Amino acid sequence: MKNEEHHLFITKSKGRDFSMIDYMCDILNNFYEKNGLEHICASESRTGGNYNNQEQYDWLERYSKVWKRVSKRHFRQGDF
Repeated sequence: MKNEEHHLFITKSKGRDFSMIDYMCDILNNFYEKNGLEHICASESRTGGNYNNQEQYDWLERYSKVWKRVSKRHFRQGDF
């Protein structure tokens, strides 16, 4: 499945129109499920130690940077 199709499958299968914010939440939730971690904010996960190794910490760090850019664009465009 192509990435575009996968994006639409995730959000459409949950009965909602595509939203980048929702998609980012889906990505984070999938990460937590896959790694058996508590479902909390990615920033709180980093500062609170909600990760098992350096690779997970690094993933949370990258995710947080992307989240900041996506949320700024989302609220600047009025997509809420």
